[in-house]
Amino acid sequence: MQIAINTKFLRRLADIPSITWILIALLILFIIIAPHFGTVDNAFNLIRQGAVLTIVAAGMMVAITSGGIDLAVGSLVGMAGIIIGFAITKGLSWPLAVLAAVLTCSFAGLISGLIIAKGRIFPFVVTFGMLFMARSVSLGIAQGGSIHIETQAFTKINEGIFLSLPIPFWITLVVVVFVLFLMKRHVFGRYIFSIGSDPINASWMGINVDLYRILVYVLSGTLAGIAGVVLASRVSTGNALLGQGTEFFAIAAVVIGGTPITGGRGSLAGAILGALVITVLQNGLTLLGLSSEKVSAIVGVTLMLGVILAQSVYRGGLRGTK
Repeated sequence: MQIAINTKFLRRLADIPSITWILIALLILFIIIAPHFGTVDNAFNLIRQGAVLTIVAAGMMVAITSGGIDLAVGSLVGMAGIIIGFAITKGLSWPLAVLAAVLTCSFAGLISGLIIAKGRIFPFVVTFGMLFMARSVSLGIAQGGSIHIETQAFTKINEGIFLSLPIPFWITLVVVVFVLFLMKRHVFGRYIFSIGSDPINASWMGINVDLYRILVYVLSGTLAGIAGVVLASRVSTGNALLGQGTEFFAIAAVVIGGTPITGGRGSLAGAILGALVITVLQNGLTLLGLSSEKVSAIVGVTLMLGVILAQSVYRGGLRGTK
């Protein structure tokens, strides 16, 4: 009986994604060696810092699972802040400015989705072009600079506390629950997995492949806009370059979290854990007093090795997660 119980326990441990143990190891390591890492204040900082990447990674996970990719999300994060700042300076209330920013990012995702689905053009090419288009629009609106957002009520999105936790935590939770519902409890998720595995077969099954591909990029753009709102609230500034590089961190978070870059399989939990690993790594290295250049280099090398290892596992034929 004892052997059977131990065997069952070991099997459950084996089912836990390896990214979980990496996150736990990083947390323990930085609590020991990094000053102030284990404090409540820093825990709140981690929540606020990780919210942006986690929200973007959730949308990226859906895009990659569908067999695509969205390189435009970083520029959309920056564009959201620009639109909020511009709209507020023109007299619009901050809630309407936020709505305008998110809808604009949704529209950008819609354009990308239409071109990908109807034009039969690779998502990499389309979203790479959208990256520069959105950034150019942002730079044009801000005239190459930044727009300061002076509305104190807007900054409360980042600074406010609800039920003893920062508001960005609750925003992220709502996003995660919504995406989880779509992928696990709604026909949308089943169709996305089918399209990512074999779009031709999915079409023969009666799935409107073009429609769902469009919806994927609308969702990704919308979540990038929400992430941009959270980030703009944190820095009280709209800047076209604020989200620069977020797309690559999101891709890395998704892949090292258990979603193969080839699509057809995906793990939302893994994407969230991957985003947390990146956030903890950046935060811990910064608290150790390393310069931003060294932090970027260490994080970059670590993620590169993680992605290479993850892809090697997929090529080796190990089962992905859904």
